[in-house]
Amino acid sequence: MSMVQMNVRIDSDVKDDVDEILKRKGKTPSSVVRELWDFIKDHGDTPDLQTKAEKANKEAEKQRRLKAIEDGATLWSRTLKEAGLPDDGQHPWADMTYKGMRDAAYEDSVNEYAHE
Repeated sequence: MSMVQMNVRIDSDVKDDVDEILKRKGKTPSSVVRELWDFIKDHGDTPDLQTKAEKANKEAEKQRRLKAIEDGATLWSRTLKEAGLPDDGQHPWADMTYKGMRDAAYEDSVNEYAHE
């Protein structure tokens, strides 16, 4: 097996910090890079290497979306209440799946386009 040498530019403070961690783990930068390359070769993809900030941002986005879903689920009732109308609990999409809602929205847009 032939070997090649790779050169990588990295922040010196990050390198020093990681070198210390790797030393405690009994690893070298080269061994970790080889392990990473083997992982990518074996899996055909990169591992999920997110920083703490990226993970926090991803979680915040997830929570924002969950809140939007929750807010959307109560939108019909709130709208009726704000309009002073009774809420009989019979929401037009109560038993509809996401696919059903998507298909209905698509059909509505096609109908709008057809009548233009």
